[in-house]
Amino acid sequence: MFPSSLLIHLDRLKANYRRMAENFPRHALAPVIKADAYGHGILPCARALEEEKCPYLCVFTLEEAQLLRENGVKTRLILLGGALHREECRELARLENVAVAAWNLPAIQELSQWAVALGKTVDLHLKIDTGMSRLGFFPRECPEVIRQIQQLPGLRLAGAFSHLASADCPEKDYTARQIQAFQEGCACLPPEARERHLSATPGMLVGVGMEYPIVRPGFTLYGYGSDPRTPQMHFAPVMEFTSHVISLKEIPVGAEISYGGIYRVTHHPCRIAVIPVGYADGYPRGLGNRASVLIRGKRAPIRGRVCMGMMMADVTEIPGASVDDLVTLLGQQDNEAIYADELASMVETIPYELLCRLGRHPNRIWLP
Repeated sequence: MFPSSLLIHLDRLKANYRRMAENFPRHALAPVIKADAYGHGILPCARALEEEKCPYLCVFTLEEAQLLRENGVKTRLILLGGALHREECRELARLENVAVAAWNLPAIQELSQWAVALGKTVDLHLKIDTGMSRLGFFPRECPEVIRQIQQLPGLRLAGAFSHLASADCPEKDYTARQIQAFQEGCACLPPEARERHLSATPGMLVGVGMEYPIVRPGFTLYGYGSDPRTPQMHFAPVMEFTSHVISLKEIPVGAEISYGGIYRVTHHPCRIAVIPVGYADGYPRGLGNRASVLIRGKRAPIRGRVCMGMMMADVTEIPGASVDDLVTLLGQQDNEAIYADELASMVETIPYELLCRLGRHPNRIWLP
């Protein structure tokens, strides 16, 4: 039995989706569940969102789309990565009810050939590079690309999309330029190409890029990115990480704790709890001597470096702390809470990365 558990609260995911739908009633929501649903488990999350009747799900890879279809998920998929190499085109053409990102003419031509060979029609969403400088056609290229797609058999141009690079930085005018570029790229789309989407979570929260019928909520679905000044946009963190105290010991003054001795006990002895979680579990090593965990509803600071499979926390100020006590590394106990944005800021990263790392834990448990 694993002493630690990564708990995924699917009821919170559903509630977050419903709140997002209530706040954006004029838009079709396309939840982003790529990267194993940001570490939360792509299949359980897809099933939960399908129960909420969401009209779209966004994935990135062919393998993600195949996994959902093989396990009975029928919601329309938007494959944001498109064909990452031409060898994928045959399998992409086989998929039902999937809109494939179109950002590469050779792959588009290959898709056409396989669609014809298999007697299929493949839906495409034109990927427009408006300023991310990643995948996609520049707006000036779009008229000719659209003309070529319309001449290829087996393809249907169903929509277009792009991605805002700095929507969460309202002081920058880059977003306005991207919106203008997207408008230019869409100018030659046929009227039937209605599935157009530009805004993801950052844009949705500040109301930019919302002129199009589809939006792509991502991080908010998992409980982050909400503004405390707007209670109607509050979202509950879906992931919780827990463990238990496996050992307690008194550490004398002058002793050092963990590798490198970066924490030395001074002034008075301390009581140290050993917790069987480390960087092999996705918990960042850099949180040593910075972060805390929750034990008996109180914060216990981590002392010394986080090890591969263990860490030490100071419970000197927590009366009654004992072996087998529940430890919350991510989540809430009583009136105290520790969430991914707090931990991520301590190691100069973003909550997205932290959740994806923790999501590889071998003992994920999905709660209905």
